[in-house]
Amino acid sequence: MPVLPRFSPARPARSFHPFLAVALGALAALPVPAAAQAQAKPPEDPAGAIFKRCGSPDPAKEIDCYAAALDERLATDGPAPVLRLLDRLAALDPDVRKQGHFYAHRIGISALKSTAEVGRIFASCTPAYESGCYHGVIQSYFIANQRDGAGVTSQSVEALCGDYRGKRPDLLFQCTHGLGHGLVILHGHDLPQALRSCDLLSREPEREMCYAGGFMESLVNATHPHSLPTAGKVGSSSQASDPAAHSGHGPHEQHGPASAGAAPAKPPFQALDPADLHYPCSRMDEKYLIACYTIQTSAMLHHTGRDVGRTAAECGRAPEKARSTCFVSLGRDVSTIAVNDGAEAVRLCGLAEPAYRADCHRGVVKSIVNMNANPAEGIPYCKAVSEPESKRACYVAVGLQALGLPDGQARREQACRLAEADAVDLCLGRPAQPRPDAGASAGYR
Repeated sequence: MPVLPRFSPARPARSFHPFLAVALGALAALPVPAAAQAQAKPPEDPAGAIFKRCGSPDPAKEIDCYAAALDERLATDGPAPVLRLLDRLAALDPDVRKQGHFYAHRIGISALKSTAEVGRIFASCTPAYESGCYHGVIQSYFIANQRDGAGVTSQSVEALCGDYRGKRPDLLFQCTHGLGHGLVILHGHDLPQALRSCDLLSREPEREMCYAGGFMESLVNATHPHSLPTAGKVGSSSQASDPAAHSGHGPHEQHGPASAGAAPAKPPFQALDPADLHYPCSRMDEKYLIACYTIQTSAMLHHTGRDVGRTAAECGRAPEKARSTCFVSLGRDVSTIAVNDGAEAVRLCGLAEPAYRADCHRGVVKSIVNMNANPAEGIPYCKAVSEPESKRACYVAVGLQALGLPDGQARREQACRLAEADAVDLCLGRPAQPRPDAGASAGYR
């Protein structure tokens, strides 16, 4: 944006003389020297310059270029401006948006220069790109603690997210979920050991969020390993990316360092089993089942070559207590596979058995809200869903998901006002108000 001259109220404006107008008009007609024209040219937007430099048909080179450019800006600008730069890049290049979680995760890791800064840096992140920045900060914090000889204790895991309890439920979720990611990497991707560390948390909801982060980290590391900055050196960003891991599906597909500075697992934990599409959930204690199935469809789709129909059938075979969770997980993955095509996502969820289609649609719209950190982005999808029960579930999910964002209640109000008239109350979470035209023509009541 060009810099405009300031108007100074300390210098009163003078009356405009007609002869001055003539002189100015003549001056304007004179040719402007080329040097002056060059000086008057507004500076190029950094995002545009990076896009021109990094756009490439080679995914590996493109990702490395964008990552290096973001690292360079992070060194001088800090995480918040760089996340805004990432937003602009994502608007210019769909590939950046698809890999957004990886870039945001990398920013979070690199931004933490000292464990003493974890609270400040964490608070500077945003929920965009499925909260990658939050997860990176927590991951970096725990790996640095390991490097410095600090162990994992009930005191340390309780204290890390303590500032957000009762104050910022959105940040409490991001912190405890990120804790699960960090603990898996800290323990060398020994998932059972990481889950036992999550058990040190005294509050059940926080344990569940930690478990879910742990299962997610274990899975994405096994399916799409992608090098990130070395978490063992807080703030480092020297590692190159792994070109073999630039394609995939599902949430968080863009990250999952194979080592990230952590010690190798002893003995190594087998993260996947192609002979058992429900593994590792099928081998886990019952208390871990719900958290495990929040991500398990990504493993199923990995093994089946993105066969959504077969994966839906497998969700139908999940333990009853986790079956609904499995279909919500499928919806999240459908959102990624459909790539912003709402009609295609609706079609894919239609492959699920009727009793669980509403759960699939809930998963889709939750993913849309999470990826954009904006509940209003989920409303068009709910409008595209035709089945009455699924439409209701979709709108309810938008309203609830909004509450997990900063200023959640206000954003819920704004987003839900965009819903179809008969869905506003559902979205807002209040009893439906009778309408004069309610009845058979209401569409999905």
